[in-house]
Amino acid sequence: MGTNFIQTDSGGMAFIDDATSTRKLRVGGSLHANLSTRKFPGVVGVAATTGGAILAWQNPENTPIYVCMAELDITTKSTGAAALSVGSAANGTTSSANLIDSYAAGGTEKLVNNYDDKGTNGKAIQKVPVGGWVTISAAASTVGLVMDVYLTYHTQ
Repeated sequence: MGTNFIQTDSGGMAFIDDATSTRKLRVGGSLHANLSTRKFPGVVGVAATTGGAILAWQNPENTPIYVCMAELDITTKSTGAAALSVGSAANGTTSSANLIDSYAAGGTEKLVNNYDDKGTNGKAIQKVPVGGWVTISAAASTVGLVMDVYLTYHTQ
């Protein structure tokens, strides 16, 4: 366990925490100076349809964050026709669709994001207040689904 020092695609440098895959500090390059990416590997689908049943992640910062990219790398599609929704919520048990709205997870394996696959109510960027959550929920069973989730955010 430790911290890796990497060169980013934008030409800058970043420190990545091994345990959490969180970008701790980014220096240089052309992206926002406070940009962090949180990786959730091997997220699996569930039968439950309650808010945050697939994933509930609380803002780890002591300031509001702005989620500017939500990516779902679906490596195994769900056996059902469940629609995934991703968004900011007041708690970890509330469903929200303000980043990705109702993406059909039973369709095909692909990389889904809140730009190309945002749906009706999805946005390119969403504010998450201090103590706020990002949840992933579905309207039906997502059993069989396997995906890696990447949330990229910045602070003010």
